[in-house]
Amino acid sequence: MIVLKHNGDRAISVIDRNTFKTVPVKAVVLSEILIELAHKFTGRTLVWVHQDVNDLVNFDFLRSLKTTNNLLSFAVAHPYILSEEMGFIDQSVFLTVNQTVSYPTYLMSADVGCIAANALQHFASNIPAHINFDLFLTLLAKLGMPNGLFCYSEPHLLQSKSSDFKMRFSKNQKLTYSFIAATKSRAWLLLYEFQRLIYTRSISPFYFFKALVQKKKDNSTIDYLPRNEIRFTDNSLSESIDVVIPTMGRKLILHQTLRDLAVQSVHPKYVILIEQNPDLDSVSDLDYLHTERWPFEIKHTFTHKTGACNARNLALNQVTSEWVFLADDDLRIPSDFLENTLKFISNNKPKAFTVSCLQEGEEEQVESVIQWEAFGSGCSLVKTSVLNTIRFDLAFEYGFGEDADFGMQLRNSGVDILYSPFLKLIHLKAPSGGFRTQLKKPWENQKNEPKPSPTVLAFFLKHKSEFQILGYKTVLFLKFYKNQSVKNPFSYLRQMQKRWSLSKYWAQKLLSEKQ
Repeated sequence: MIVLKHNGDRAISVIDRNTFKTVPVKAVVLSEILIELAHKFTGRTLVWVHQDVNDLVNFDFLRSLKTTNNLLSFAVAHPYILSEEMGFIDQSVFLTVNQTVSYPTYLMSADVGCIAANALQHFASNIPAHINFDLFLTLLAKLGMPNGLFCYSEPHLLQSKSSDFKMRFSKNQKLTYSFIAATKSRAWLLLYEFQRLIYTRSISPFYFFKALVQKKKDNSTIDYLPRNEIRFTDNSLSESIDVVIPTMGRKLILHQTLRDLAVQSVHPKYVILIEQNPDLDSVSDLDYLHTERWPFEIKHTFTHKTGACNARNLALNQVTSEWVFLADDDLRIPSDFLENTLKFISNNKPKAFTVSCLQEGEEEQVESVIQWEAFGSGCSLVKTSVLNTIRFDLAFEYGFGEDADFGMQLRNSGVDILYSPFLKLIHLKAPSGGFRTQLKKPWENQKNEPKPSPTVLAFFLKHKSEFQILGYKTVLFLKFYKNQSVKNPFSYLRQMQKRWSLSKYWAQKLLSEKQ
């Protein structure tokens, strides 16, 4: 590995850790030095470290790294260069970093980090070599993530760190405005300044107008980062998969899904069905589970208690295989899906991933394996060993957000979620789908219904920063204005504030009194 030691502004030394010899460089700016090293040392790992944390670097961990598609860093001595007010215009899961685990994020730090020279070569011509090293690394991550670069806050880069260390953001707005201008449209820049004014009573007109004339980087011109291909062997298919399917009132559609699983080139070990029917006098109508022969064992649970969260939790308690496939009951599954899934696992070593699950006629827009902001509770696979303490939160039952919450539980435990556009399912979106049991929510009795849905706001309260919640609130109010009858803006704001407060009340109640 090649180690660039710096003081934040200038290089102190560049050392080849194989020979421990000094490497001469021509560039002066830190970002330009890193790019120069990438072209000079193809195939090597490039490491940077601030002199303040030089003695804490875990070189054993760096030597153990195998992947060539990762950008890792960790902020320990200095804050991230962006302001936490970035949350006004970014509700992304990548902005709420859990510093205690390996966490996917575009927030990068010059304190300590690493990248493969080949990966940096791939993106170097598209990323401005900014004089601020932190901003260069953060732009590299932000523009690289949608194109196959895997970016993480990685605490293992240090041998140890203070247990009371907390994530810190910059108080300087200058680089935040520059970052927004480079990665978002002018409309978002205007929205950012507007929200700073109404929520913090402050603006930065000089930085704002300077950013307005800055050109946004066109992400569509950046090619996807090539991935290494692996030749598969029989060992690639050795791990077993259990399939979890909650179902209710879809006898024929479920039968088709089971038939698709029956003709797989690699069969699941168990198919775990949770059949729900709220009628207390009802019994199972899935007679074909017993009248037909299946090439896998079916674990069938019939319950009068409805709810997808409860059903999936009942199923997860019965999983015994190395992997669990969380599936909807209205999927069409290609016959080689599970075989290709095991090959994907062998190649990418994920712990959780969502696959392409589109309706007939929809086109896949993603062209490479990428880090994923979402999580599909009906089209994802998770390594069973990471689910010991993770279950679907019943606070979201009969509402929205349980899959997003499940994904956040995974990330906060150190499990990244990938997305594979190459593993494809077809979602039938059966007409009898959805919740199918229409339960009247307690807030539906109110004179003014809450806005947004309390389960949606519950997710934000549980996982988002204060600034992200305010940013979501602003966009919601602006978007909803044209869809309602009250056109007086002052009356509208008063009404929406009441509905927001009502939603917040019920959201907090859901989180404190889970069903």
